[in-house]
Amino acid sequence: MLEVMCAFTILALVISVMVVIWSKNIDTAIWAIDKREMREVADTIFGKILFEQQEHRNGDEGSLAVIYGQWAGLPPHRADRYRDYLYSLTKQDYIAAGAGDPEDDAETLFEDDDETDDETSTGGSSSSSDDENAEAGASVRLVKFTLKVFRADERNEPLITLTRYLKPPNLGEDN
Repeated sequence: MLEVMCAFTILALVISVMVVIWSKNIDTAIWAIDKREMREVADTIFGKILFEQQEHRNGDEGSLAVIYGQWAGLPPHRADRYRDYLYSLTKQDYIAAGAGDPEDDAETLFEDDDETDDETSTGGSSSSSDDENAEAGASVRLVKFTLKVFRADERNEPLITLTRYLKPPNLGEDN
């Protein structure tokens, strides 16, 4: 009788260890699936924000249930899946030194060879205008977009951070 009780005790211990391991694996799998799905949602929202730069301001915050639900046309009960996740957008202006205007590079690349030979053969005055162009194209204004996705209960630690540098769009300005 004692041997049977010892066998059941060992069996109970083994089963309890297996249940603990099983539940930890389930939690890890759920976390991995959530992170993958949040990555997809964050990529989608970030692309939307980059496309619609003027509609989003520095410091915009909100729920993924609202912004993704509206974009994807999700019914409210499906959008509630994302209510535990928040996003934060920051926009910062930067000047990139040493980067010329790609449009200027394209123009010189596709100029007619006969025209460039004529300009270089005249000599003298063309070098001063080239120096002025080099100074004007020596820096480019960029905007750094950063999107952070948080769990609502863990605001100090972002789940996902996405960053991209873009040239601001020309809003009717002559450059």
